[in-house]
Amino acid sequence: MKKFLLVFMVSVLALTMVFAQGSQESKDGKIILKLGDTQAEDHPQTQSYYYFAKKVAEYSNGKVEVQVFPNSALGNHRDMLEGIKMGTLQITKCMATDLSAYFPKIQVFGLPYMFSSTEHMLNAVDGKVGQYFNEEVFPTEDFICLAWFDAGSRSVYNSKRPIKTTSDMKGLLLRVPENNIYMSTMAAFGATGTPMPMGDIYTALQTGVIDGAENAFAVYDGMKHFEVAKYFSYTDHIMTPDVIIMKKSYLESLPSDVQDAIWKAAADMQQEERRLWIDCDKQFYEKLKAAGVQFNDVDKSSFQKAAQVVWTDYVNVIGQDLIDLVQSYK
Repeated sequence: MKKFLLVFMVSVLALTMVFAQGSQESKDGKIILKLGDTQAEDHPQTQSYYYFAKKVAEYSNGKVEVQVFPNSALGNHRDMLEGIKMGTLQITKCMATDLSAYFPKIQVFGLPYMFSSTEHMLNAVDGKVGQYFNEEVFPTEDFICLAWFDAGSRSVYNSKRPIKTTSDMKGLLLRVPENNIYMSTMAAFGATGTPMPMGDIYTALQTGVIDGAENAFAVYDGMKHFEVAKYFSYTDHIMTPDVIIMKKSYLESLPSDVQDAIWKAAADMQQEERRLWIDCDKQFYEKLKAAGVQFNDVDKSSFQKAAQVVWTDYVNVIGQDLIDLVQSYK
């Protein structure tokens, strides 16, 4: 009897999940795609999602509606990746290194000073590096990449002091993404990295739980961190692309014309996001400077030297061949 009840409950749960997913996919004859992210409403990436939604509706002749949920409305990156896996969310964006639990090699994008410029990074993801992940890596977990986003260059900002060399990092407690390579990087620089959800950073800065964080202009401005951490130092230590993720089997289950519409709109979104990022960086700088942010350049040689220990620690995880491939796009 107990075995029968267990089988029955599992069957009911499975059917419930199927119906739940189906109810998300159709509404008044439309296919509904939920797109979630942690970024603020005015972030350039969020604006590119609305552009994507418009293009999907246009290319699908109204068959598909993309609903955008910014500002962590559907949880953090881990929650949303699980949603993709379970079929309760159709599209999300994550930092490439957020996928390291599934794909350890993707930490190549988290190695400090891996990229010498934005052009270097984009050439790599648009070339054989991106092709490798798209065709050989992501499908092993039933993921598929719709687009690679420019996410800028990550720099340190804090409430204590300007950072000019690694010696200025000593004693600082800085928020980092929930990823070991970021904590290793902060340790190599002389600080302590502590993982924390995006939505908790402002209060933690305000109350002194942390001294600072590290991210790009768009996050520093969009999440209002500049109000409680006035020192922004151009360490430019990590340049990690963001990835737009779907469940591969789900995408391939859609009608072929709908798949075509999504891919075409995704290509437009990728181009629009990269354009918006460049434009917004200039605007953010002027706005932040007017708000009293103290910007300063950094002696990067000390940071680059310290970064070598992180490369050494991760070369066996990532593979020298993949590192060399990325460097070939310099």
